[in-house]
Amino acid sequence: MNGYSFIFSEKKYHRPCRHLVFWLLWALYFSLSFFHYQQAGVEKVEFEAWSFPFFIKAILVLLIHVSACYFFIEYLMPKYLFPSRYAFLAICILILSVLILIISYFVHSTVFPLIDAIFHHQPALISQNIWWTSISSGLLSAPKVICAATAVKLLKRWWFKQKEKEELEKEKLIADLQLLKAQMHPDFLFSSLNNITCLTQQKNIGKASKSLLMLADILSYMLYDSDNAFVPLGKEIKTIKDYLALEKTKLGEQLEIDVAIRGEIDSTKIVPLLLFPFIENSFAFFGNTQLERAWINLELQIENMQLTMRLIHGKTMELETGPSLEKALKRLEFFYAGNYELKTTVEPEIMMTHLRVSLHENGQQSQPNRYTKKESLYAAS
Repeated sequence: MNGYSFIFSEKKYHRPCRHLVFWLLWALYFSLSFFHYQQAGVEKVEFEAWSFPFFIKAILVLLIHVSACYFFIEYLMPKYLFPSRYAFLAICILILSVLILIISYFVHSTVFPLIDAIFHHQPALISQNIWWTSISSGLLSAPKVICAATAVKLLKRWWFKQKEKEELEKEKLIADLQLLKAQMHPDFLFSSLNNITCLTQQKNIGKASKSLLMLADILSYMLYDSDNAFVPLGKEIKTIKDYLALEKTKLGEQLEIDVAIRGEIDSTKIVPLLLFPFIENSFAFFGNTQLERAWINLELQIENMQLTMRLIHGKTMELETGPSLEKALKRLEFFYAGNYELKTTVEPEIMMTHLRVSLHENGQQSQPNRYTKKESLYAAS
């Protein structure tokens, strides 16, 4: 049993162990700090000797604390504190305090003398102020353990809420990724297949088969490889190159592409489909009209586990950010929060995107870096 399982596990055999340790610690603290001595009024104090009657008395007082504590955390908290019914909670706390005081007074005034008589035990000092002793051991001590138990309960509740929120975010990201994979523009798929058909009809079998293999690699990456949490950066870059090559095959001389890759990519991993949507989205700015000239300049640099992407391309139409790119930005924020910088500049005929991400060899990030900068995408400069 590790520390995590002991504190946060909801298994049946872990919960009694946690409660047992909690009450043993409280019993030790209470016995040493209060009940090890007898109090007469406020001034005169004398320590009680360890004995069997002493332990019986301590257990009886602890039973008051245990009953009050579980009544508060198991009944009052769920019924009044969590639903924010504070007025009823205050009334119940007041009633509970009166009951603690009455029971504590009864124990000290009636039960304790009976125990001493049965065991022929003579306390070190007989209290002359039963009410003060009752208040001190019951009304002033019970709230301490109740507050401690409440703090633990609230802390665990907050922790479970955070874990639940993280799980929901992860599930949503997975769903978004599946949607992102299904959102590859049908125009690209159909036009690529149509272009491959035309190449086949022109008996350009070599170019057609090469295009078909590139399209198959893109679909394979989107449908299968991207199911992993992280993929080799080389696969993401290869998918981008294949995509650009297919677009080049389709547009021919109308499209000018310049790609530069610098740095070592073999040992680097990245969240799948993190860069691809930026490239795919750039073609949406060319529109569906016949182009005189379209161009894309892509530069990727990996240095000291930092990936820098500079994407510059022309534009013939105004366009808002697409849904696939919005989801890519959410995933960027989730997986690399505090470890990326994104800046986009839009001019009348040109658009520039600068992305810098701090990576790790296994794809994850150990600690956030000092920079976190993101400017509104597609806002006119």
